[in-house]
Amino acid sequence: MRAFLIAFFAAYANLTTAMVSPEVSAKTYGFVGTGTMSSAIVRGLATLERPPAVILISPRNAAKAAALAAAFPGLVTVAADNQAVVDGCEVVMIGVLPTIAEETCRALRFKPSQTVISLVSTAPLEGLRVWCAGVPSESVVRAIPLPPVSKHEGATILTPPHELAVAVFSALGTAVPVATEETMKKMMPVTGLMGQFYAMQRATQTWVQAQGVPAEDAARYVGAVFHCITYDTAEAGAETFDHLVKEQTVGGINEQVVRELTEAGAYDALSDSLDAILARVEGRPAPRKLKRPYQATDEA
Repeated sequence: MRAFLIAFFAAYANLTTAMVSPEVSAKTYGFVGTGTMSSAIVRGLATLERPPAVILISPRNAAKAAALAAAFPGLVTVAADNQAVVDGCEVVMIGVLPTIAEETCRALRFKPSQTVISLVSTAPLEGLRVWCAGVPSESVVRAIPLPPVSKHEGATILTPPHELAVAVFSALGTAVPVATEETMKKMMPVTGLMGQFYAMQRATQTWVQAQGVPAEDAARYVGAVFHCITYDTAEAGAETFDHLVKEQTVGGINEQVVRELTEAGAYDALSDSLDAILARVEGRPAPRKLKRPYQATDEA
């Protein structure tokens, strides 16, 4: 049985790798800006079973650029400047700070045959299409990936549903293309939950340690448990989360935690935070909420 399972999962891994679009590997890629997200995408592309032949990166962040070139010699090349990046590739990723996005893009000369994918979280499509003059509007894409794209486990929302862009981010994890920028904006606040997820893990580790468990054991187990319980939701359908919550045994420990956090208003607070983030994304005032801190004391 063990040998069968090993063979099965090996075959499955090969199958999923083979499903990556050949077009992804056939293209050449350039990165204007070499920040955290650009670096993660470079690492993801470079470690595909069939990586692209050319990845050009901006010299702007010298340390990160040098590290990528050293990690993938012969594949990743540091270009002389941003224009050299654009001149040498078919797919241009824009990964600069929002404050300089317009200035950076307007200074570049693009070709009609190129695809431009913006990683700038606040740069609107309308502006990008003007700034990247010469590129057809349908070939200018906004994408919001998360860092695990470096390990082919990312989650990326993008608009419009450009075929090549969808294929690229599908190769690096899960791509969720949406039809409009307005829909994308309403999904963007979810990326703000990453920090609270880590904070919840930290609080759990702190509690376990308070029970006398060594810090190393507490951290390792908490990390493994949280990683484990997300597996059933990696490719969620519309009813997945509702089903998983409802299947918790009434009176069991999982149901108890959900019930007690609901009573404490934890999920209402989460919804309020998402409302406030959406307001920031859409550039409007956040709803004003009268919030009271959660308190619990032992009954006398």
